[in-house]
Amino acid sequence: AALLIITMLSASPASAAAILIINGSSGTSEPGTTSSITTQLTNLHTAVGNTVTVSDGVPADLSGFAQVWDLRFSNVFALTSSVISQYLSFLQAGGGMFVMGENSGFATRNNSIIDLINQAGGGSLGFQTPGDAQIVYAPFDGPNAVSNINYSAAGGLNGFGTGQWITSNAGGTAGTGVAWGVGSLANAPAGALTTIFDVNFLQTNANAGSQALAANLVRFVNVQVNNPAVPEPGTWAMMLIGFGAVGYSMRRARRVKAIPAAA
Repeated sequence: AALLIITMLSASPASAAAILIINGSSGTSEPGTTSSITTQLTNLHTAVGNTVTVSDGVPADLSGFAQVWDLRFSNVFALTSSVISQYLSFLQAGGGMFVMGENSGFATRNNSIIDLINQAGGGSLGFQTPGDAQIVYAPFDGPNAVSNINYSAAGGLNGFGTGQWITSNAGGTAGTGVAWGVGSLANAPAGALTTIFDVNFLQTNANAGSQALAANLVRFVNVQVNNPAVPEPGTWAMMLIGFGAVGYSMRRARRVKAIPAAA
């Protein structure tokens, strides 16, 4: 029984993964912002044991990565048809992905993200500005507690399609963040896609609510594509009790067998 427990523990998937951050540092319209969000995201992934590679552009081969975080937001970084095809293949192979959007001043980039969502089977959505004060939805409200967030001039979508809100206005008619977990993208069911149409929430000097949301977002993608099969603590407890009972029964059986029969 003890050997079986050790084997199961060692066979459990590790949470660490290879992460690619694409930041477009050579062509960004805001170098300071790009540097800040790259640093913050790198720190968040490193803190949970992931290995981070930072790239200026999209590499030809994404197969060595479990997650891709495209932090580019400038209009010059609108996703081309070839990049959308590459990202779709990555999602179909079971990858986790985040794509950064922004407010209405970055329409070219935003529209290309909406095109990716549509091609991935996440729903036919449109751009809409929801207002900066928004509700944070489960599971993005924990484990770092945050129930509301105030963005800085955010953009957003007019719905969540086949996914779920990360954050939305009080009426739920529009939101800045949407997530599609594993199984929710019709054309890439093995993958997980997230997007937030605001850059400032990920900066190193962002407010406490934004920093909590960023950490919870990293955790969500990790759970979706890195570590989906690790049992909950209560499940492990029940398994350990069961294995202990089996071990006790085996020892008792050996003791009974060893006692000589009466003459």
